[in-house]
Amino acid sequence: MATITKVQRQSGVKYKVLIKARDGHVLKCKTFSTKGNARQWAKRIEGDRELMESLGMEGARMTLRECADEYLDESDTKTNPASVRWWCNQLGDRKLADITTKDIKRVLNDYAAGKAMRGNGVDKAGKPKITSTNRTRAPATVNRMKAALSALFKFAVAEGYIADNPARKVPNRKENNERIRYLGDEHHAPDERERLLAACKQSEWPKLHLLVVLAITTGARRGELLGLKWTDIDFQRRTATLHDTKNGDSRVLPLPTPAISELMKFRKTSGLIFPGLRKPQRPFDPHKVWNKALEEAGISDFRFHDLRHSAASYLVMAGATLHECAEVLGHRSIQTTKRYAHLSTEHKAKLTERVMTGILGAEA
Repeated sequence: MATITKVQRQSGVKYKVLIKARDGHVLKCKTFSTKGNARQWAKRIEGDRELMESLGMEGARMTLRECADEYLDESDTKTNPASVRWWCNQLGDRKLADITTKDIKRVLNDYAAGKAMRGNGVDKAGKPKITSTNRTRAPATVNRMKAALSALFKFAVAEGYIADNPARKVPNRKENNERIRYLGDEHHAPDERERLLAACKQSEWPKLHLLVVLAITTGARRGELLGLKWTDIDFQRRTATLHDTKNGDSRVLPLPTPAISELMKFRKTSGLIFPGLRKPQRPFDPHKVWNKALEEAGISDFRFHDLRHSAASYLVMAGATLHECAEVLGHRSIQTTKRYAHLSTEHKAKLTERVMTGILGAEA
């Protein structure tokens, strides 16, 4: 129920609107310069059944930050905590019931216009070190940030704090996943992988070959690999444990024979696997030696992250399912892995063409 009260202020006459629940407690209030605007606002609020329900719920008094704290305490949450905390920095002091789809769109638009970030090892405290790039954030990155907020609101709805999830009404941005650059793909020389590994072996940094082999065989990100310590490697089980991943979860990497063989050449009992030369407590920055290796190998249009694409592409073309590939790469959603689906189809088509044409001939 809405009541409008005339209030005398130093700046002049104002009209204060109070939205009250049936038990009399105030759900929402707002002050206007004209009585007409006050009536219009009150009418809109009372006409919005879902909003009125939300205002009558605990979310009318609970802030986003308070809800996030409770959400992150849940043991079964699968959302990246860093993304949830980011939303707390943007809208944390706002009441759950006051956050609208328009608010979320505005924040996401600002986020999309910002520069993309990339991992760069870990700092002295062992936390991931993030640096800015010259590229704006990709649509997929913005969609993941929206998904984190949507998951939080979904939790709030399930707990009865609000009636509706405003993030659900924000459309996803169209993702362009056409680029899948991998070593030896159909647009480049088939011996790219061999040339790159040979150049890495000749690098002035003796561990570049190890880093690249780990990237190809595990599909892990550069920052994840640079943050590895020798205590993270279990040579008996042939695994590596990533403690700080992009998704905020720990992940265990199976280490195939080529990776184990390279690790054995440098094996130690403690410290970072890839320590900096002057500051061994920090990871080495392979930027210069990596670019030099690419130049020596004659490889263009290739990023270190494309080694991750290479790992996924090789797995799919070898017959791995998209679900299996997603597990290896640590993808939360199979949608992310679906970009590699066409490689499986193309590879099988080439295989059947070669085999069946050889058996039956071009004209059966």
